[in-house]
Amino acid sequence: MRTAEDISRLEEARQVQGFASIAPESIRVAGGIACFAGPGSWCNVVIGIGLAGPVTAEDLDRIEAFYEGRGVPIRMELSPYVDPGLLPILAARKFVLTRFENLLARELPADEDPIAGTALPAGIVVRKVSPDEEERFVEVSSSGFRPEGTPMSEADRDVSLRMVRNPRSISVMAWAGDEAVGAGSAEVRGEVVALYGTSVLPAWRRRGIQQALIRARLAEARARGATVATIGSMPGEPTERNVQRVGFRVVCTRVHLERP
Repeated sequence: MRTAEDISRLEEARQVQGFASIAPESIRVAGGIACFAGPGSWCNVVIGIGLAGPVTAEDLDRIEAFYEGRGVPIRMELSPYVDPGLLPILAARKFVLTRFENLLARELPADEDPIAGTALPAGIVVRKVSPDEEERFVEVSSSGFRPEGTPMSEADRDVSLRMVRNPRSISVMAWAGDEAVGAGSAEVRGEVVALYGTSVLPAWRRRGIQQALIRARLAEARARGATVATIGSMPGEPTERNVQRVGFRVVCTRVHLERP
């Protein structure tokens, strides 16, 4: 059985590699990566620093120069297993805590059927996304992360399509006839699969669709060789409750920091 730290480090390494494959611009720094996709993009983030040892002043200077030259705030996501000397340095540089995020995980045993017990309303089908459905997938999967009626930025649309088209990605949609009513992504790297980007349209919630989207991605990931699954969620949010129902547990809490 893997420890919480083992899983956390696997997921941080996956994120670094994953962001490197989709970010239009990035630099490797302090064992992690700093990414940029355009003003306001969710891809503008520093991931994975401080896990391989101390982060130096020169490392942080590079990160600051990277973002200041692009006119956006510096956003960081930190594992609880970072070098402890990093925290006072970030405080001295005026970084502030913005939120917490739980990392949840579960093992994927070889003898388990992840889709067993899936119950869907009549007429709902969950299947993998075909190339001609990618644009629709991006719209649906992102719908729960922006105010209703607010369009995606072109930067976020571009980086989301890069993600869907990555050969390591698993993208599934739930359909009610010709209407796409839910969607979610995952990425498999080595033995770890991370689930993310899951949304169900408001009129179709509380019907078991998110559970079906979770189980479909777990089944595909196990078929690709993944042995542990992860997902991030704000504490107490519906995502956390949904994945706990299928065996996920909180393994650590990550912190999000920002410097304007």
